[in-house]
Amino acid sequence: MKELGIVKGILTKVFQERDFMWEEVKSYSEMNMLLNYEINMLKKKVDTLDEDILMKKGQITILKERIGKPFALLASPDFLLE
Repeated sequence: MKELGIVKGILTKVFQERDFMWEEVKSYSEMNMLLNYEINMLKKKVDTLDEDILMKKGQITILKERIGKPFALLASPDFLLE
């Protein structure tokens, strides 16, 4: 009978520890979900910045190409194709 009481006490502690660990798992799972969401948002921001960089590089290239050419506001469209 005494052994049964000891086992019951140990079992109670094991159940408490199990419940505590289950709450930790749920907490970590939620934190993981939030971090994954943040990672995805940051990846989207990086992609947007990469697109902006490519556009700016293209604009710089166009401006560099135009530096040596004369600028005429009233020129025909054919002049711009040169």
